[in-house]
Amino acid sequence: MKINVIEAAKHAKELWLKKDPRDEDELQSDVQVEVVEVEEHLLEWMGAKLGVPPSDMDGGYPREVHFMAEKLAEMSLEKALELVKTNYDYHDHDNNFRHEYRMEIKGLLDIFKDSPVESEKEDPENILLIRYWATIFDWWSPYPEVRSVTDPFDETDTTVETWRVWVLGTIWVAISAFVNQFFSVRLPAITLDASVCQLLLYPCGRLLQYALPDWGFRFRGKRYTLNPGIWSQKEQLLATVMVTCANGTPYITSNVITQALPIFYNQKWASDYGYQFVFMLTTQMIGFGMSGLLKRVAVYPVKAMWPSLLPTLAVNKALLAPNRKESINGWKISRYNFFMVIFAVSFLYFWVPNYLMNFMQTFNWMTWISPRNADLAIVTGSIEGLGFNPIPTFDWNQATALLAPITLPLYTSVTGFCGALFGGLVILALYYSNNSWTGYISINSNRLFDNKGEVFNVTRILTDYRFDRDKYLAYSTPYYSAGNLVAYSANFSIFTFSFVYTILTDWRAMKDAIVDTAKAVRYIHRSNYYGKVDPYSRYMRKHKEVPDWWFYLVMIIMFVLSVVLVEVWPVDTPVWCIVFVIGLVAVFIIPFTVFLSYTATELTLNVLSELMIGYALPGRFMALNLVKALSVQIAQQAQAYTKDQKLTHYAHLPPRTIFWLQLWATLVNGVVAMGVIQFQLGQEKLCEPDNKMKFTCPEQTTFFTASVAWGVIGPKKMFNKYPVMKWMFLFGACAGLFFFFVQVTMPKLMVRWFPKHADRIDFYRRKFLYFNPLIFVMGIVDGWSPYNLTYKVGGLYLALVFNGYIKGRYLAWWRKYAYVMEAAIVTGIALSAIIIFFSVQYNPKDLDWWGNSVVNAGYDSEGIPPNVQVPEDPGYFGPPPSECTGAVINLDTITVNGTDVSFDESALLDSGLIVIAISDPQFKSRARFFFDCNTNVSLKFNFGHHTIVSDQSSFLLPFSYFSGTPSDTECMFAVQNLAVSGPRSG
Repeated sequence: MKINVIEAAKHAKELWLKKDPRDEDELQSDVQVEVVEVEEHLLEWMGAKLGVPPSDMDGGYPREVHFMAEKLAEMSLEKALELVKTNYDYHDHDNNFRHEYRMEIKGLLDIFKDSPVESEKEDPENILLIRYWATIFDWWSPYPEVRSVTDPFDETDTTVETWRVWVLGTIWVAISAFVNQFFSVRLPAITLDASVCQLLLYPCGRLLQYALPDWGFRFRGKRYTLNPGIWSQKEQLLATVMVTCANGTPYITSNVITQALPIFYNQKWASDYGYQFVFMLTTQMIGFGMSGLLKRVAVYPVKAMWPSLLPTLAVNKALLAPNRKESINGWKISRYNFFMVIFAVSFLYFWVPNYLMNFMQTFNWMTWISPRNADLAIVTGSIEGLGFNPIPTFDWNQATALLAPITLPLYTSVTGFCGALFGGLVILALYYSNNSWTGYISINSNRLFDNKGEVFNVTRILTDYRFDRDKYLAYSTPYYSAGNLVAYSANFSIFTFSFVYTILTDWRAMKDAIVDTAKAVRYIHRSNYYGKVDPYSRYMRKHKEVPDWWFYLVMIIMFVLSVVLVEVWPVDTPVWCIVFVIGLVAVFIIPFTVFLSYTATELTLNVLSELMIGYALPGRFMALNLVKALSVQIAQQAQAYTKDQKLTHYAHLPPRTIFWLQLWATLVNGVVAMGVIQFQLGQEKLCEPDNKMKFTCPEQTTFFTASVAWGVIGPKKMFNKYPVMKWMFLFGACAGLFFFFVQVTMPKLMVRWFPKHADRIDFYRRKFLYFNPLIFVMGIVDGWSPYNLTYKVGGLYLALVFNGYIKGRYLAWWRKYAYVMEAAIVTGIALSAIIIFFSVQYNPKDLDWWGNSVVNAGYDSEGIPPNVQVPEDPGYFGPPPSECTGAVINLDTITVNGTDVSFDESALLDSGLIVIAISDPQFKSRARFFFDCNTNVSLKFNFGHHTIVSDQSSFLLPFSYFSGTPSDTECMFAVQNLAVSGPRSG
């Protein structure tokens, strides 16, 4: 059917621009007639703009097209210009708003504002287009991704909060909590994903709909019945929210297991269920209080799009929305049938790469050419190497492990991949130059290593699970691989980088949120939606909202419980740590959540909290683990709750219902998970390497190793060898300032200096805005150690196909099928993985043939020999574990063999000499003394009446010889064969 746009535009122009001398009542009746006359034309035109074709059955359009056409007919030109101008400015730095839409709107605004040609302003098509965009902004969403899974109206005649929601939601929360916790200690883990639960909720709801009788009673005018009727979209979505907000295992399971088991810290009191329950409750629910603040920056704003929640809405719509017979780019299959077909294909295909033909999962074909070529395995290997491989896998699950190709915006996928690619090149440079001894050990491992290139054995430096300095000095300092070194360094920079960059670029939204929060306290009875004009907020006004004090009350109660936790149980943690971690999260949670809501990329605080507590409380691993659990869970739970509130916002669900459902689901999840842990702690050989059920606890082992490295040994010792890491915090802050200047400030200055080229400057500015430096850095952080490019290359290809080619050329197809397809594939994989585990992996039934064994042939699987061999003499690399702690000392003179010492600051950088910093408080002077570690040096120190002479390239300054009080550390590290030590400060 050909759409007559000009005719529709002319009708609209006649309706809104003509002058009529008749009275208002008569004009109003004519207006209604005119609307009826142009309705079919507007429907056709609106359907084409929205990408919704007419039905193949009767040529009609769905309700959303009728609704938007009616609102378009009601939109005046004056109001349209005001709305479009306001929203154009609002989305100025919004990378999720399509560039072609922005250019179209800019052209329209230029016409109506500056065009000297009156005919352009009166052009019917221009008038219709400006009114169309105003209608989109005022009644729906400017993002086609959001429009594809939401409605511009609210279904008010459907069931919402019923007993079925509470019962089915609780059952599936408990089932998923049991399965996920029970198999979380297995390698590989088996998970019951939220998308699988969402799919299984649907037949359960339908079963109750058809099986139960309509028995009920009335109370205060409302009927309560055993069968409320049809299982509705809103019921399905409410039950899904319960599962999604409580689908994972509580973070503290790693704390409890590493504390209680003999293989780790062997603290039997940690098996107490009361301790576990209070610990779980505080970590899971403190974040609830912060979500009350976050809703002002990540729920109400339209720009807070949350790409990661859209597949959930898409599946809900596919399962329960009425199916229309329509042709979308030649495709007539309904969403539901499409979902079921892709689900079945995904379920069956997953058997091929994961059981029948393993080479299709890990397609490390380049290493097959020369399996014993170490350099080839390092660069192209998918298991032990860096994965520089153009065709690394044919498994959707592996290709999308780090990069969701449909959910993530295309600029996020491309920028993140570029960051990972850059990180890989830096790793290669570090490894082959043997920088920081990385050439002696595996290039991309996430483990710690000793000075012989072996995996660091933390038990060799512990006595009764506490740090033993003598054992540490006799063994080795820990070393990082090149991949780990790059990932950690990037991770340190991301904290200051994200804080500075996000605060500067989104300062207005954050300031408004803080002001709104302050006003909410001052005007406690004022609606949260006061001043909000977007369509979703207008619809939500009819529901009873959740007062802010509810959120804050939950946080206060949980804070009190956390104080009880550290005071009642021997967790070796001062109360100030709880205040500290809440403050730390409060500082970073707003920029982190804004970033997450725009890009679907998550930032966490685990490394930063480890570093800060490791410095503040050295040797107290329990304090470090508790603070780490709080920092991670508070932030993640606050963001998860906020994400579900945004889903509520999109689906017009009652906020108070969501509040109570989230609290209940979180409690059920935690209680079930703690019960499973009680069972697991009683099992023999849990977490031991030879466990027959493969319950070897890989995550808990990593957690234990990190607690030893950061909590027992401490970051000071860990990073004496890697001083550049400490500068990454400053680098991140400077990089945030730099990119804000380049992307925001400099273009404004250039427009002021070169006004004739304003359009060209604006064009390049918007192009450069698609490069988000935070995503680039996160590509380095999450792309390496132990992951590699194998887990991103396939995802990049899929992103270019679906979010680049298909979305750009076949937007209508993408709107209808893309999210449904992604959800169907993920659901099929999850169910297939569970079936494969119980059928052929639980009692192994291996297929021994070339297609399964070739993956493990050669160095890529067996382990790659180090690039630099450990020297036979002295049998280790790097300095000995002895460390120079130094001290500030009062002295009269320093002589070396009777000769005055000369100082050369550059010597340390040029030749790696030892430096000792010495100060004289009396004369307020300081000197640095360097000497060559490869020669025998006799040092003579005169301290008043005492003289110390040391030979054999080493010296020791006993504490008793100091005339002053030792204070801060200045002496740096020893190099090669020289052992330099000194008294500890404090």
